[in-house]
Parts: sequence; structure tokens; C-alpha cells
Amino acid sequence: MVRRGRLSRSAGMALIAVLVPTCLSAQQPVPTPSRLVNASDASGELVQWHDNFQEGWQAARESRRPMVIYITSKRCRYCDAMMRDTWRDREILKRVREGFVAIRLSPDRNATTLGRIAVPGYPTTLIGHPDGKILSHKVGYQPPHEMQRLLESADQSSH
Repeated sequence: MVRRGRLSRSAGMALIAVLVPTCLSAQQPVPTPSRLVNASDASGELVQWHDNFQEGWQAARESRRPMVIYITSKRCRYCDAMMRDTWRDREILKRVREGFVAIRLSPDRNATTLGRIAVPGYPTTLIGHPDGKILSHKVGYQPPHEMQRLLESADQSSH
């Protein structure tokens, strides 16, 4: 939780433990020109992204839904590719809309929060329990089939 501009010890430790530099063996996207787009499918339905960690975490606690935390940068071609390929995938969008609180963080909008943790690379995607525990994470571009696996980690932790 963010209090007076600082992450609480438990939230900070959970995020720091997850974001320590790891192997960057994620699959790479096929390079194509792209630009950052809104996360919506062909029907125009959107994922409602919280651009503030504290507000997103509060929404997760209130709804008892897990969080998908997407850490991105506007100068990242792999982030753009994920917005184009993964976050526009109809099955991913449906699953996130129905079962998660989506939080999108970037150094431009969330410098204070991200300045307190070591982000090993962009994009980084985390799955978090509403109590603040990080369930799983991936660093780098994640195509839709890999994102489905990551989202499944929230289902597996509830059993």
C-alpha cells in the first residue's frame, strides 16, 4: 500500500523480491511498426486500467480480485508490441475484465512508486493477490498464450 508517498514495508518487499533482475529469456515479438494503443478488442470493449498503484490495489482488496500489474514504458517497442498483440487479444481481454483488477504503471506516470523498486526490464507483468502477495511474474514480451499461463497462476493460488 502506498502511504504518504511510500510503499508499505510488506508491499515494497513483495515488489522488490519479484523485480530483482532475472533471466530475460522471454519470447521476442516479430518486429513490426506499431504505436501504443488502447487495450480493447474488435468489439471496442476496454480493459479498465488503473494508472495508480494505490487505487488499483484498493480496488483489488474491495473486490477480492487478483491484480494484473503491467509495468511499461512509452519508449519500449516490446511494450508497444504487447499492447498491440497481447492486450488486444479477445480471450485475454475477456479474462482480465471478468477476473482481475488491471494496473498499468510507467516511469512517466508513476516515477515515485517505480523509483523505489528495481525494474529489471520493460515490459514486466506481475500477478498479485489482493492481500499484496505477488503470485507470479514475467519480464519481457509475453504473447497471448504465455499471458494466459501467467493469468492462470491466480487461479492456481486460490486452491
